[in-house]
Amino acid sequence: MNIVIKIESDCVELILRDHQVILDIIKWEEKLDLSQRLLSGIDQLLVKNNLKIKDIDKIEVESFISSKLTTVRIAKVVAKTLSYGKDVE
Repeated sequence: MNIVIKIESDCVELILRDHQVILDIIKWEEKLDLSQRLLSGIDQLLVKNNLKIKDIDKIEVESFISSKLTTVRIAKVVAKTLSYGKDVE
């Protein structure tokens, strides 16, 4: 299973996918508060679907805004950190 952090200019979506099948989506309006909402959103997605971070194979970031914006950089750091952290015991 994968989590996709999809960032558009006006909204953020957390998408839970199993291969190409979308299992769940959490969406909110982007108000430059991603750093406050992203981890709790991922946790909400996992809890809602009875999953743990170790059940996730990959966390991806899809961005439709400039990769130089802080919002995108925050999403990439969170994705990399969770991916690394889930493999550390």
